[in-house]
Amino acid sequence: MTTVLERPIVFDSLLATVAAVEDLSPHLRRVTFVAPRIADAVTAGPDQRIKVLLTPPDGSAIKLPSGPEWYAEWCAQPVEERFIMRTYTVRALRPEVAELDIEFVLHGVNGPASAWVSEAQLGDEVGLLIPFAVDTSSTKGLLHSGVDYVPPATSVRRVLVADETALPALAGILEELPAAVQAAVFVAVPDVADIRPLAGTADVTWVTEGTLLDALKSAALPFDPDYAWVAGESSMIKEVRRHLVNAVGMPKSAISFQGYWKRGEAQT
Repeated sequence: MTTVLERPIVFDSLLATVAAVEDLSPHLRRVTFVAPRIADAVTAGPDQRIKVLLTPPDGSAIKLPSGPEWYAEWCAQPVEERFIMRTYTVRALRPEVAELDIEFVLHGVNGPASAWVSEAQLGDEVGLLIPFAVDTSSTKGLLHSGVDYVPPATSVRRVLVADETALPALAGILEELPAAVQAAVFVAVPDVADIRPLAGTADVTWVTEGTLLDALKSAALPFDPDYAWVAGESSMIKEVRRHLVNAVGMPKSAISFQGYWKRGEAQT
């Protein structure tokens, strides 16, 4: 019998302190967090997902989760006593100085995370659930490590589609895009003032009116794509994926997609 050994994937929680707050545009704010254990953190890819943990509704202190059963234990707690948990992307990790950046979309105070970041001040504390070991040895390992952007090594023609919530992940992807890879990029932002330079030489279409699907339908792609990454609001990614399969002719297996949020629902 052959035994297949999988590399361990380790996520753990810590308390982190706000060290800097920077407004990148009217709807995007970068927050830098510091904590000694961030020096040991790692990422599996440019769209690495982590959890931000906020004060429970009853105002009590955050009880940091630990152990393999932490999620079941969290679910078993009364709702008012649970820390609030939201998913974000690591925009930058600087282990040499134990710093981690997250870029938050600002859309008022209609949710706990948006409300928190709207008022974030130096010295504020939040919990973070972040990776300390990841498996980059296989596609399965990468996906289990919390990333979705896993293009085949043979891919050289990519379509990247993101709304404003996935813009931090997209920016990281473009920073690491090999020079030999062509990319057609479509990104939706709330306002023209949110348009900002992105790394690399990719062809970027900024969408400030209409939908990403409409922009993609009206575009003449400069190549036949061999891989696509689509991230953002759940109904958007489904529509775009359907278009890429039915109109562009891409196989479903060549499309990575991730719903970052769902209209009208809170996402943990």
